[in-house]
Formats: sequence, C-alpha cells, structure tokens
Amino acid sequence: MWKKSLCWSTLLSVAAALLCFVLLNPSYAAEFSADMVQTMPQGVFKGKFFVQENNFRQETEMQGQKQIMIFRHDRDAVWMLMPREKMYMEMKSDPQTQNIPQVDHQTIENMAEKKYLGTETVNGYVCEKNQYIYHDKSTGTMTQWFSKELNFPVKMEMDGPSGHMTTEYKNIKEKKLSGALFEVPAGYQKMSMPGMMPGMEGTMEPMPK
Repeated sequence: MWKKSLCWSTLLSVAAALLCFVLLNPSYAAEFSADMVQTMPQGVFKGKFFVQENNFRQETEMQGQKQIMIFRHDRDAVWMLMPREKMYMEMKSDPQTQNIPQVDHQTIENMAEKKYLGTETVNGYVCEKNQYIYHDKSTGTMTQWFSKELNFPVKMEMDGPSGHMTTEYKNIKEKKLSGALFEVPAGYQKMSMPGMMPGMEGTMEPMPK
C-alpha cells in the first residue's frame, strides 16, 4: 500500500518546482519526450518527461515504486498516479490554494526583474538564458535556459525558500505522442488522504469528461 512516509511533501515539492519552472509562451510547446533529472534538497530524481500541447507527464521512481504525475493545464488539474495500487489522487492546480504557480512569460515578468544573460547551447538546443529576480525577495531567483525551437525551457535553476533546485531535460526526442499518456488509465480508483495535502479540500470530485 502507498506509504505515507513516501512523501506526499516530496511529490508536491517536485510538482511545485516543475510548474514553477515551466514558464511557457502562449503558443504550444513542441511535442517531445525526454530524460529528466531533478536535483532538489530531498535528493536527485531521474525519470521520463513527455510534453503535448502544454500538458505534461512526469515519471519517476521513489522508494522502489513508479510514480506518475500528469499536469493537465487545459483542465487545471494535476493527477498523481500509483500504478502498483491502480489508484490516483487529484489536485486542482490553483496557484492560490496549492502554491503551484502556472504563469506565462508576461506574468513572470510582472512578478520579477528579468536579466538577459546571453545564449548557450544546452543538450543540442540553442537557448536564451534569462535570470528572474522576484520582486518578493522571499521567493528568490530563477534562471531559465529557454529553447525557442521547442518553445520550452531545457534547463532551469531556482533558489528560494526550499533551497536550490535544478531541472534539466536530456535526450530530447521530438515526436508524436499518444494522448493516452495524459489521461488517467481505465480501472484506476480515486483516493483521498485527508490532512496529507493542504489545499486538496473540495478537489476530489471527478473531473468532467
């Protein structure tokens, strides 16, 4: 059974970091898969990452169990899947209740001072490197290597209250992906763990099809 010690807090930290990092332009990102490496105070997490029309799927392994997080920007939802148990949890991606910001470039530039740091090639993609210094000093800073070809950041670093966090995408393969990757599989049961995830209240009803 899913262990409480596994760290809903860790999963939420990973989710928050990812969505804080992914600052997309209004147009869609390229469709691709990649190997993902996230370095956080909780440890180093390696996995797979998939992008389709600004919806994301992240696969990692924690404590010997495969964990899947699906970020559905089009439905303002984050799904946390537990394949072994065939169960999932659902979180409404509301930045006011979840502390998981979902912003475009214009929004982030209203929240932070932008410093252009030139261009660098990262994992085969020419990237524009920018540093964002948040007006709210407690939020910290973020540096982003953004590929215009992918319309997506290939590498991100953030220094804030949770410490130093880095996310990088490697072995990027631009290709058509199945829409099923971004859906909860048939047969999965929704679960609720009251008290485990702040902001979950009122978000456990089924999403409209």
